[in-house]
Amino acid sequence: MNISVFLWGAGDGLFLYIQPLHIEELGADPVQIGWLLGLMRLAAALIYLPSGYLSDRLPRKQLMLGGWGLGVVSTLIFAIAKDWRLLIPGLVLYGLSAYSIPVVYAYLTAAVDGKGLESVFARNMAAYMMGSVLFPFVGGLIAESISMSSAYFAAAGVFGISTLVIAQITPQAPPENPTGMEDWSSVFNRRFLGFVIAVLGVFLFLYLIFPLASNFLADERGMGPASVGALGSVASIGAAVLLPLFGNLRGGWRRHALLIGHGLVWVAAALFVWTVGLFGASLSFMLRGAYSACQSLVQARGSGLLGEPNRGLALGAISTTVVLSQVAASAVAGWLYAFDPYWPFVAALCLIPVGALLTTRLPGGSQE
Repeated sequence: MNISVFLWGAGDGLFLYIQPLHIEELGADPVQIGWLLGLMRLAAALIYLPSGYLSDRLPRKQLMLGGWGLGVVSTLIFAIAKDWRLLIPGLVLYGLSAYSIPVVYAYLTAAVDGKGLESVFARNMAAYMMGSVLFPFVGGLIAESISMSSAYFAAAGVFGISTLVIAQITPQAPPENPTGMEDWSSVFNRRFLGFVIAVLGVFLFLYLIFPLASNFLADERGMGPASVGALGSVASIGAAVLLPLFGNLRGGWRRHALLIGHGLVWVAAALFVWTVGLFGASLSFMLRGAYSACQSLVQARGSGLLGEPNRGLALGAISTTVVLSQVAASAVAGWLYAFDPYWPFVAALCLIPVGALLTTRLPGGSQE
């Protein structure tokens, strides 16, 4: 499983960090870039809950294979698009391919019997980040020296290999007692609903620094695709280091892990705004890996809130909430950027402390 996720991270790394630059090259303005990136995440948000529900009822390996296949197809669409509007089908399909994420989490949860999920989820996400350590720089070089289409074709090839690897995992049936499962309305129980509302605010504030960071570096700092891609590699290193550290925290440190993560993302935003050189940008990109650690911790903390037979449904609902926050943050960041390129990052500096306070209201937690 982690090898396939590692390869998927490598494929993503080839284009994700420089994709906003490509969209701009194809004629989109900052507001349109924000909406396009938001559209991709909206597609993911709409599919997470149904996929989580189905992962409790259908064989999980086959579900994952479908998501991997959609990723390959969408990347090929990116490669042949000649106008930003032609990217829309690919962005939607790529967003839909993310339906496999709650299925992966449900698969991993069943594999470890629901124990130590903070560590299990963190290792899985760290595998993804380790895969994307080198490849953002490689993707930037390919885009700069050959073409962006070549970077997309290379990514599709890596995704294809990842699909072959995931096809080798052991099949896993859904829970044996479907009659004990609750219906969709279980996500509206009071405790779980309070959890996802808090998560929505938390990740909206944290994500504001992400959508147009590449454009800011190009427009305000004069960096090219290779430099932006190199910073993407630095970001992956930061996430790959921070994820296992956060996932293995114990005692009081674990209880305060989300607060620590917020602090690190806040520092990342401050460095991004207040430093000019490559060193400051590199440190900022490294520290913002704490966002991924926060995401992993929230998934683990909320996975059991609907009970064992509905873990997939809970994970799907949490993934939906996180992505909806990214959709909103992408739109807000694009709108703010159109007024002033600094505003999305200044807004994050003001709002991340509010999100940190919201984390103190989050219930849940996995077994040791």
